[in-house]
Amino acid sequence: METLKKYWKWLLVLTLVILVCLANRQSLPEILREVGKTPPMVIGAACLLSAGYFLAEGAVIHYMTKRYRPEFTCREGISCALYCAFYRVATLGSGSGVAEIYYLNTRGIEAGTATGMSLVQYILHKVAVALYGITGFIILCIQGDAVVRSYRLQMVLGCILTALITAVLITAVAGKKITARIFRLLDKKLKPGSKAEQKAHTFRKQAELCQQEGGVLLHDKKALLIICLLDAVKLSCWYMVPWLLFAGTTSLSLPDTMLLTALIQTLAAVIPCPSGIGAVEYVFSLFFGTYVSGVSAVSASLVYRFATFLFPCIPGAALAWRHYRWNKKRRMDRIRNNNERAGSQK
Repeated sequence: METLKKYWKWLLVLTLVILVCLANRQSLPEILREVGKTPPMVIGAACLLSAGYFLAEGAVIHYMTKRYRPEFTCREGISCALYCAFYRVATLGSGSGVAEIYYLNTRGIEAGTATGMSLVQYILHKVAVALYGITGFIILCIQGDAVVRSYRLQMVLGCILTALITAVLITAVAGKKITARIFRLLDKKLKPGSKAEQKAHTFRKQAELCQQEGGVLLHDKKALLIICLLDAVKLSCWYMVPWLLFAGTTSLSLPDTMLLTALIQTLAAVIPCPSGIGAVEYVFSLFFGTYVSGVSAVSASLVYRFATFLFPCIPGAALAWRHYRWNKKRRMDRIRNNNERAGSQK
């Protein structure tokens, strides 16, 4: 049972892949041929845009970290972003936050501070995704886009759910009085020592760390603005990828393609799938399938997944291995120094 819990994400993803292959077994060879026809130059350009995402993500980490450790460079921030990208793939999303905390801790940032930074960074990222997607929905709706017209109800429901989740995340950072009242109420209702009470205690600690780090950012309006702009830039890098994949095959302009991709990512984010695997591909194929053939939409979704999810894992794996060896050497040096110090004292 414990083993099943440990690998449930991989089992779920494997099940989804099998179901998708079975559902598309007739068109699967054609989809794979379509993927093979994608020009290497287009795939390379998509990977470069994906690299732009992680450059901006590294700049965010650098900008948040340098307040506590001024010598933390932008290069280290980019390395941290790629390091987390590897663990995002290895753990299907659940380990990227822990990986960032660990990486920053080995660079001299206290675990509590690193946790608060990671949580606030995650919340700002989610808020940026939600605002980008809702903006895309509003603009495309005003323009009378065919996709928005066809799936208006689903999009409205998705945007409302996204707005509610965003409101909860913002409250976790800025709503100190509201969260205090909620946790006081939970303390009265939950049984001491129960699993629910332990989870509530964990959430309380995370909320306190968020509010501590969030309070620092809210008092530094310039830093908050720069981080929000960097979040917009990094998301734009990903949202431009479909325009490359569909160049010359649709009438969609670059801005419209970016807004539609933003809306796709926003709607896919409310579907409970590990790292959005399956959800992004489904919504991507559904919406872009109204502009191109279904086969082209599915093949483009696979290339999009490779560029934004799997490609960053390659340099991330190399950095993770190098970081592991560096940290192992550092621990051995510390043990040797302690032994020498103990020997000299004797």
